[in-house]
Amino acid sequence: MNTERILNIRKHGKTARGQKELLKHLSGGKLTFKKAIFARCYDCMGYFADGKNDCNMPHCPLHPFMAYNKNTIHAQHKKAISGDQVEKVSAARL
Repeated sequence: MNTERILNIRKHGKTARGQKELLKHLSGGKLTFKKAIFARCYDCMGYFADGKNDCNMPHCPLHPFMAYNKNTIHAQHKKAISGDQVEKVSAARL
């Protein structure tokens, strides 16, 4: 049964976050919590056949963690890094 789903994903699924994770799960591999969320969203969204978009289902408990949700907790906390900060980080890594 999983073989048919894997072939279907490879034939019709868009290359998007969650595809690799879902294929790994269907092949019997283990996933982290975050990768399992991406795999579930990929499956729920019909392999993103219509494009890489937000599902717009705020009632879903996984929606805050969805890869293409523009209102994620992580997206709200991103900061712009100045050129000086980039130089300092690059110098520190050397």
